[in-house]
Formats: sequence, structure tokens, C-alpha cells
Amino acid sequence: MADQAPNLQQQMQEQATQSTQDFYGQSMGSLKSQIQNYRSQLEQYSEQLPEGDAKAQIQEMVDSYMELEGSMDQAAQDAGVQDSMNEAAEQTQQQMQEHAQQTAQQAQDTAGQAAGQAQEAAGQATDQAQQAAGQATEQAGQVAGQAQEAAGQATDQAQEAAGQATDQAGQAAGQAQEAVGGLTGGLTGGGDDEEEEGGGGPLGGVTDQAGQVAGQAQEAAGGAAEQAQDTAGQATEQAGQVAGQAQEAAGGAAEQAQEAAGQATDQAGQVAGQATEQAGQAAGQAQEAAGQAADQGQQAAGQAAEQGQQAAQQGQQAAQQAGGGQQQQPNATQAAQQKAQELGVDLSQVQGSGAEGRITARDVISASNQ
Repeated sequence: MADQAPNLQQQMQEQATQSTQDFYGQSMGSLKSQIQNYRSQLEQYSEQLPEGDAKAQIQEMVDSYMELEGSMDQAAQDAGVQDSMNEAAEQTQQQMQEHAQQTAQQAQDTAGQAAGQAQEAAGQATDQAQQAAGQATEQAGQVAGQAQEAAGQATDQAQEAAGQATDQAGQAAGQAQEAVGGLTGGLTGGGDDEEEEGGGGPLGGVTDQAGQVAGQAQEAAGGAAEQAQDTAGQATEQAGQVAGQAQEAAGGAAEQAQEAAGQATDQAGQVAGQATEQAGQAAGQAQEAAGQAADQGQQAAGQAAEQGQQAAQQGQQAAQQAGGGQQQQPNATQAAQQKAQELGVDLSQVQGSGAEGRITARDVISASNQ
């Protein structure tokens, strides 16, 4: 039992140490990933700027990030958590990419929904316009049918009146022929030669009566024809009126259809404008969120860079004090000094492009390529 107690205590201490190392490695990896991301953004900004003081200052900031990365790598290596730190850095980088993709997808989804609403509204407007046009066509067809029906009725009335006039004329002519035939037969059937020689007077009277009857028949036929013409004219006038009403109704229906189509177009335009506005708002929100995240990252990176610079300055001061000031330190960033050691470049032969001629890591790389 006495031997088991120290072993248990030792296991607990080992577990606590391992947990602490894991937490330390994960924290270092998350911070390293953010620093790498911010350094990449600064490098992109630096590439867009012309040569000058602003670009030199940004390059020094980049070197500060590189110094921090180097210090973190050294600290992780000293603590034995370098693998854990690198794994956590990769996970953090992946999470940041997934978050950016989700934000972009949300913006695309919002724009797609707005576009779908605009298309749906345009489809509804088109359907309304087609319905209005169909109603206008149906109304025009009904009016045209009524006009044709009225014209047919007028034609039937005219034909009936003409038929009546023809019948009346035929009856009058028959009566005249019958009267003439009766009178002629009566005069020629019972008379002698003397009466025939002296009977010209009665026959002339009959002829006059027959002429009168024929004139009456012609007059009646003319009146009937005139009535038929009047009826046909009235029918034509009514048909013209009905056709005019049909045209007017068709014009009104077409105007209604055009007005409905205009309203539908306006509605579609309004919906499309709202969709565009919503998409713009979504994009603005996404940009604002990204800007806030970038600001927070820059603030954190700035604080980390400031701490790193302070630590680097303290290290340089300690190194100078330890060396007794025998060797003069070159005007170069810590990252430039490390890069010079890696590439075997003499810093005294490198011309700095940073502020006040300070040598940056990029200057060392350029000198090694020459």
C-alpha cells in the first residue's frame, strides 16, 4: 500500500502535466494560425503599395509577425509540444476557412432567395397579364358575335319585307289581269257587229281601269321596295353601331390588359429592387462581420506583436549587456537575423529597406538570391 500511493500520485502528476502541455500546445497553435493569417494579409497589402515609407513600415510589421512565429516555435519545441501546436494551428486554419465559406454561402443563399422571389413575382405578373388579355379577347368575341347576330336579324327582316313587297306586287298584278280579263270577256262575248263598231268607249274605260290597277300595283311594289330598302338601311346602321360598340369594347379590354401588364411589370420591378436591396444588405452584413473579425484579429495581433517586440528588445539588451558591448548589433529585425543565419548571409553587406534603413527578412532573401 505504501508503494502504491507514490505511484498513484506520480500518475496524477503526469496526467496533470500532460493536460497542461496539451492545453498549452493547442493555445499556441490557435494563436500561431491567427498570426500567420494576419501576416499573410499584411503581405498582400504590402504588395499593393508602391515603394516608400508606408511599405517599409508594413514590411517591418510582417517581420514582427515572423519573429513571433519563430519565438512560438522555439517555445513549443522547448516545452515538447511542437506537434500539438502544429496540429492545433491546422485545425484553427481549417475552422477559419469553413467560417468564411459559410458566410459566403449565406450571402449567396440570401441573394438566391431574393432572385427566386423576384422571378415568382414576375411569373405572377405575367399570368395576370395573360388572364386580362384572355378576358379582353373573350369580350371582343362576344361583342362581335352579337354584332353578327344583329346583322343577321336585320338581313332576315329586309328579306322578309322584300318578300312581302313582291307578294303584294304579284297580288296587285294578278288582280289587274283578272279585272282586265273579266271586262274583256264580258264585252266581246254578247255583242253584235254594230255594238262592236260602236263599243270603243267601254273598252277604253276598262283599259283605263287596268292601267290604274297596274299603276297601283307598281306604286305598291315601289313602296314595298322602298320599305325593304329602309329596313335594310336600318339593319346596316344597327350592324354598324353594334360593330362600333364591339370595337370600343375591344379597345377598352385591350387598354385594361395593357394597364394590368404595366402594373404587373411595376410589381416585378419593385420585387426585383427589394431583392437587390436584401442581397446588398446581406453582403454588407457579411462584409461588416468580416471587417469586425479582421479588426479583432489585428488588435490581437498588434498586442502580440507589441509583446514580441518588447521581448525581443529585452533579449537584445540582455545580449548586449552579456557581450559587454564588444560587438555592435546590426540594424535588422530579429526575423532578418534568423533568416541571415539560415541562409548564411552577411548582414553587413545587406542594405535595408525598412524604416531608417532597417534590414528586413525580405531584404535578406533578396540578397541571398543575388
